[in-house]
Amino acid sequence: VRTSRPKKCNYTFLAMVGQALEELLVEAYHQNCLRIGVIESYKYMKANPHRVVLCVLASEKETEGDIMLQMNLIQLKDMCYKKNVSIMCSTDTRRLAELVNMDDINGNEASRDLHCILVTNTSEQILQCEALQQVARFCEESRHRYECLPHLELQDR
Repeated sequence: VRTSRPKKCNYTFLAMVGQALEELLVEAYHQNCLRIGVIESYKYMKANPHRVVLCVLASEKETEGDIMLQMNLIQLKDMCYKKNVSIMCSTDTRRLAELVNMDDINGNEASRDLHCILVTNTSEQILQCEALQQVARFCEESRHRYECLPHLELQDR
């Protein structure tokens, strides 16, 4: 796991956060606590901002050239900041697809949209999840200490 600011965080800590993010996404998938896709995430966030505990966005590199997508992601970021939702970027949509059991990301349009994944608190177990606590702590520390949106690069397994 790497970050765009390697001088400020050590590799071991980032690896632990990356592992926690992976565990959280798998657990949230199994508990039906995920909203996947920019449009679905935007609609859900607008209607239920109090139910969102984490927002994982695609990195800017993955959205280059798509102005409409970038505008939607800016709106999602803004909602997350206003509602104090933990937010971070990931650079590997293929790994995200594996984690949320989307085997065919080359299939229909909906299955390819991994530019935004929301983790919701529709299950009490998610709120008790240690992985969520660790990821949320990382997001908060990055936001306050470095004043930036944290980026994690997930590793292929």
